[in-house]
Amino acid sequence: MEVGASISEANRKKKVGIGELERVGPDPVEEIEKIIAGVLVRRVILRTLLSYGPQTGPDLRWGISKYNEIGDELFRNQMYWTLKDSFDRRINGVSDALLYFNLKHLEITGLIIRERSELEYKSKVARINPLKIQLIRQYFRDIIPLACISGFDFDDDKWRLTRLYQKLRRTKLLYNQGIDEGMNFTILPEGLKSKISAGIPRNQLFEIPLNKMSYIEVYNFLRRKIEDLLQTHDVIINVTLGSRFFTIALTQIAFEYNLKIFYLDPQENIIWIKD
Repeated sequence: MEVGASISEANRKKKVGIGELERVGPDPVEEIEKIIAGVLVRRVILRTLLSYGPQTGPDLRWGISKYNEIGDELFRNQMYWTLKDSFDRRINGVSDALLYFNLKHLEITGLIIRERSELEYKSKVARINPLKIQLIRQYFRDIIPLACISGFDFDDDKWRLTRLYQKLRRTKLLYNQGIDEGMNFTILPEGLKSKISAGIPRNQLFEIPLNKMSYIEVYNFLRRKIEDLLQTHDVIINVTLGSRFFTIALTQIAFEYNLKIFYLDPQENIIWIKD
């Protein structure tokens, strides 16, 4: 038995390979499948929130009703949802109980968040939990534009940031990975933006106030920015530059939000830390 176990373990290690990470535990996408459990209403709720952002109960009821009529392809058409008020607003076969039972299930399992509407206090709005948005996109196999975000705070090495942007333009990252034009962002301490030489668009640089440079405040600033980007883009993290504060905060966020992390070495090779 021990010999068999040793052979099995050796074969497993050979299959995984040196330097590769073996997945531990269940596949997160399979976990989402288990939560949906074949219930179409849950799938449509997630598809609606992922494609069109936060929604009220009545809009979700209408969406579920129309999904049953028109199917997935037309339902995902942005124009159809934008012009939904022009269509028949009757809701067939979707009761309040059916909707809210499944909303509660998705909320308890952590896939969505429900909170009071800012416009109508009595109404609740459902949205995808930002921590789960990448996993849900993987489940639906959605392909969306990429954004890249990095942190930089070395005043005496500011020229490296310009060189980094130049290197990124030359690498396959921007071309093969599909980073959107103008979506390569860098977070800087206050006052550093004006010192950086030309060549980097100013709307791609964001400053943190100097009195907010503790680890937790840097982390929260980066987290809020990344959550905003995740609404419309797949986000990858660049840890080539920056102090320990920025690097550790970005790495922590990447693991919490299931984001890819890379490092660009001096030879302009992309080293994926988390892919």
